[in-house]
Amino acid sequence: MCVCSAPPNLTWIVDDLEEPWTYSTKFDFVYTRMLTGSISSWPNFFVQARDNLNPGGWLEMADIVFPIACDDDSLPADSPFRQWSDFMLQASHNLKRPLDSAKSYASQLAEAGFVNVVEKKFKWPQNPWPRDPRFKEMGMWTLENIAGGLQGLSMALFTRGLGWSADELEVFLAGVRKDMRDRKIHVYYEM
Repeated sequence: MCVCSAPPNLTWIVDDLEEPWTYSTKFDFVYTRMLTGSISSWPNFFVQARDNLNPGGWLEMADIVFPIACDDDSLPADSPFRQWSDFMLQASHNLKRPLDSAKSYASQLAEAGFVNVVEKKFKWPQNPWPRDPRFKEMGMWTLENIAGGLQGLSMALFTRGLGWSADELEVFLAGVRKDMRDRKIHVYYEM
């Protein structure tokens, strides 16, 4: 059991962000994390966030970008991991919830009227391949998060967005998991 405490001036709200925002008060801070693929209209979300922030309020977002990236030749073109990434992106576009939406956040925020828009890009390694201890640990946790939840991350996209069967997907994911764990493949996600 998790016992979490929050400061008295903090309130957590769980709601459907795509529905009209009908809150009785405005917010000082709106934070989203890993919502790529979840929102069908980011421009609409940004307008609603802007309209529901107090003057001087902040919107902060952290998101992953597909497809996977590799700065060397360690990821073969026929790799199941590369194919998975490309299929995930294709399926997300088919379902009109793209996994590369974060590439447009900065311009869409500015178009929605936000000022002082700052975009910071980070590389999250897929596994512990980096030499740097900090990135090695980050890669260890990314591997645990992504490979450990691979079926859940992939099922709806592959079955609804690409028309695959669950059995076809399971067979395919075996090769993807193998590639994800291979430290000779220097892949990362742009965040």
